Formats: sequence, structure tokens, C-alpha cells
Amino acid sequence: MSSVLTKIRRHDGMRRFGKALERAAKTGFYRLLGVSSREPKRASPQTLVDVKRVLLVRPNFRLGNAVIGARLVDAFSKNYPEITVDYVGTDSTEKLFDGMGISNYYAYSRTFSLRSWLFIRMISQLRKADYDLAIQVGEGSLTSWFFTQLCGAKKTLGQRGKLQNTYDWLLEGKINHAYELSSVIAHTLGLSCESLPWMVVSEKEHVGAARLIHQSSEKGVVGVFVGGHLDKRLPIDFWQSVISALNESGESYLVMIGPEEEKYRTELSRYCGTSGQVLPLMPLREFAGVLSHVITLFTPDTGPMHMATALGVPVIALLNVPTSHKFAPRGVADRVLVRPTADEVTQILMASPLVQSTEARTEHMLDRKMSFRRF
Repeated sequence: MSSVLTKIRRHDGMRRFGKALERAAKTGFYRLLGVSSREPKRASPQTLVDVKRVLLVRPNFRLGNAVIGARLVDAFSKNYPEITVDYVGTDSTEKLFDGMGISNYYAYSRTFSLRSWLFIRMISQLRKADYDLAIQVGEGSLTSWFFTQLCGAKKTLGQRGKLQNTYDWLLEGKINHAYELSSVIAHTLGLSCESLPWMVVSEKEHVGAARLIHQSSEKGVVGVFVGGHLDKRLPIDFWQSVISALNESGESYLVMIGPEEEKYRTELSRYCGTSGQVLPLMPLREFAGVLSHVITLFTPDTGPMHMATALGVPVIALLNVPTSHKFAPRGVADRVLVRPTADEVTQILMASPLVQSTEARTEHMLDRKMSFRRF
């Protein structure tokens, strides 16, 4: 039964229908809450005075949003290691937070809509924790708002906007780039913070992932992620052309696919030459371990694009829709292409200093410090 529900949920038509319903529900709810007369205050470094327990709230099922929001965990651990940080996330993104030093991770699930007692139990656990401060990390999420309001924290913070009368606020307006979200929140509170996603891969996971790679990864391999959400996807014949071009280049490469692209596995495998490999579907931690061997990753605007950026892996982002520009990587070795051809993608790869530099290819990804100019 669960597999049937998953297929229905992942159907493009159902996703679009769900988004339309969500927008309508938010509009009605915002109107209802707009009558509040509470006068919100702007947060400041003084907000953290006497704070001992913080709850960060971002129950979002998208991998990219999870690692973008996770940078705030890093900011607290570096600036205020004495503050205990807990996190409200989701069951599908929980593994991304391994090794981050979070005290307690509360996993929200889509099944809570059918099993309301689990939601009530989680709220009870949050209230017993007696948080000094709850911070809504994200934009316009009613689910985040509910957790922030019901957790029982002494102070609550969110973004200035339609719900600003129900908490104190952090941000003046919309941010220009998604990666700035955590850093703007952190800077408001007086914390130093990078404008980058964040996750951690251990040495053990890095070594373990090498067993999944048939060819030697000592000189680095190129990664190709075939996946995407709705209009962000690229057609399968585009990926076949990219793989064919990689065969001609002689570069070793790995093709990684998402759950919705599993049906194309056989088709993609036929195009792989002796230097290529289509990897099986992997748990998140194994997938992250494989990324730590990649010298550069071809990917649309996807969760793995942000995971790669979080791990310091240079990205060649293949964007298909204008809204993706707000999420595109901005590193010195990253490159953004809009609706490119397969030949353009390969030309960019071969011009990359990452490919041309023997030192960069052999340097351990976990210790890599990028110093190349944009190319």
C-alpha cells in the first residue's frame, strides 16, 4: 500500500495539484491570522542572552532545503557551543544531519496526517524540552509555523511577512539567493556564518563508498546526476548524449539516478562505455560518500546539487527554469549553464581547471580547499 501511495505522491499531476491546494490553504490561513494585534520585535544579538536550549524548525522534505538550513546548526556550534541545539526536520532528510552535533532530531512524517497521535506526541516531547528559543528556518511554511507556535518555547522567531504578528522577526525582506537564508538569520543574532549549505561526510563513509566504484577513483571521477523535480528535469535523450560525449572524452564517470529515474537504468547503462558506470540507488549516506570522490558534478537544480556544494564538490549546474537561478551554486569553481546542449556541457568539463590539474584531481575531497578562478 505504501508503494502505491508513494507512486501517487510522485506523479507530476498530483504534485502540481498538491501545490495548488497548498497555496489556497495558505491564503485563507494568512487572512485568518492577519487580525492579530501583537506588535512583533526585530531580533538582535541580545535575543540569545540567557538562552541555553534552541530549537531550529524546518520540516521540509526537500534534500536541498535541508542542507541549506543545516548551516545554522554549524553557526551555533561554532559561535555558542554551550547552547544545546535540537532540530525539527523530516524522516526523509534525517540522515543528512548525521555528524552535525544536534542533540535531538525530531522527524516529521507525511504519515502524521493519517496518524495524528504521532504529531501530538511529538508536540508533547517538544514542550517537555522547555526551549528558550525556537527559530523558524525557512520561508512561508505553515508546518514550520505550527511547530514553532506549539513547541512551547519562551521566545519564537520567524521571517517578516504575512505571519509576522505571531512571532518576533529575523529578516527585513526576501533574500536574493537561497544560500543566504541561514547566514542572514545568523548575522541578525550576531553569529558568524557562511552562505553555503552544510553537511558532513566521515572518513569511514568516504572509504566505504569507494567499494561501490568499479574504476579507480584515485585520480577523481566525474559525477552525473540524472534527476530533478517537475520542470527542473532534463529529458533522458539529453543525458544519453552527455554520456556519449563523456565516452569520447575518455574521462572516468559515474551516473547517479534518483528514485523516479530508476526506470531509465537499463537505457542509460547501454550508453556507458568502459570508463563509465551507472550506480545503484543508494541510501543518503552512501550517496554522500560517493559524492566525496567526485571531482565535479553535472546536475540539474536538485537536492544532490546542494549536497555536492555542501561537501565542497564543484558543480556544473544545468538549469532548465528561471526560478532555479536563486538556488544555483556560486563557488569559484562552479559553473551555471541554462538549457545547454550535451556538447556545451562536455566543452565546459574539458576546460575546467579541475580536470587539467593533476593536484586537484588527486587531492582528498574531504580536505579540498578550492582556489581556482571562475572559468
